[in-house]
Amino acid sequence: MDLFGEEPIIEEDNLEDNTNYLLQDDSENLDILKGPKQSNFLLGHTGVERELLTLWHNNRMPHAIVFNGLKGVGKATFAYRLARFVLVHSNQPCADALFEDQTIPHNLTIPENNPVFSKVASGGHPDLMIVSPPFDEKKGKHKDEIPVDDIRKVAPFLRKTSSNGGWRVVIIDDASTMNRNGQNALLKILEEPPKKALLLLVTHGAGGLLPTIRSRCRIMSFKPIDFDDLEIILNKASDGILSSTDVQMLAMLTEGSAGQAVNLLQENGLDDIKTILEALCRIKSLTHDQIDALALSFGKSGNNHSDRNFTFTIIWWLECLINMSANDIPKLTIGKLNIYIPNDWSLHYLVSLHENIAEHIETCINGSLDKRYMIYKALRIIQG
Repeated sequence: MDLFGEEPIIEEDNLEDNTNYLLQDDSENLDILKGPKQSNFLLGHTGVERELLTLWHNNRMPHAIVFNGLKGVGKATFAYRLARFVLVHSNQPCADALFEDQTIPHNLTIPENNPVFSKVASGGHPDLMIVSPPFDEKKGKHKDEIPVDDIRKVAPFLRKTSSNGGWRVVIIDDASTMNRNGQNALLKILEEPPKKALLLLVTHGAGGLLPTIRSRCRIMSFKPIDFDDLEIILNKASDGILSSTDVQMLAMLTEGSAGQAVNLLQENGLDDIKTILEALCRIKSLTHDQIDALALSFGKSGNNHSDRNFTFTIIWWLECLINMSANDIPKLTIGKLNIYIPNDWSLHYLVSLHENIAEHIETCINGSLDKRYMIYKALRIIQG
């Protein structure tokens, strides 16, 4: 069954030709630190927005879409943005608007004073269902998997008549955390999708979805945020106190993931990362006392941010060295730091070291071992 039909074409005059049209006129007053459900701020992804508007204008909106891309680039925020738009315009498709003298929407923006916006933000809209890994109160984080029973609720929800006769929308985030049973349960609704039903699968790795699911969905790729847009976001998040060097460092560390960059900024990550990178750049010369001091500082009980910043930085540094070695890059400058590969570290050794460190960190986290030990042992493994 062809869910999508032929590629629709609409007149270019119906769309605003403005590369930053996702940034609203009142953007100076927007809180970019809100969660995806509450956020009306988004930069970039104009190509995705134009494509979806084209489909909507021509009454060819797919029944299922996969939003795929790097974590933190705005996929979930965009999913809620699209969901609000569809729920508001459920009974006012643009093709009909041409004959009813209604205003044709030129972007997906829904004002924050719209009742649909507030209902979606509070999680109380009757025609929107959110599926995500449940929160584990004991571990203080979301579980790694969406229960299959939660996925089984999707089909009956989408088959119900909406509250106003319009569309019903389901967002699954992160879709790649569905196990095989869950994905098979989802296939049932994809094989015979009801009318006016929209399924949005947000994922950081579409390759984790079954081929049979991917073949029944429209795949939309979200590219990393470009440097100029990331600089705007970070300057707003920091009230403009970040230097261009710090912005460049965060851009390199997060590879254009605005979400990760803002999180690091909020968690005092930049200062932590600078300290850790400085230590790693002179790892061979660190004394036992200096390693002890680092372990005590970043593994302090109750300071979850610091140990997360440590594990993030050490994995990034190792991946950076692997990339440098594979591409014969002798030096990488980040901020005021110059990163070199030790002379006796081959590409094979770096790959093996990365695997050992990642396994060590995972073992310590899963076993709830002392974070000071995790950090001390990781540095000692690298030191050799």
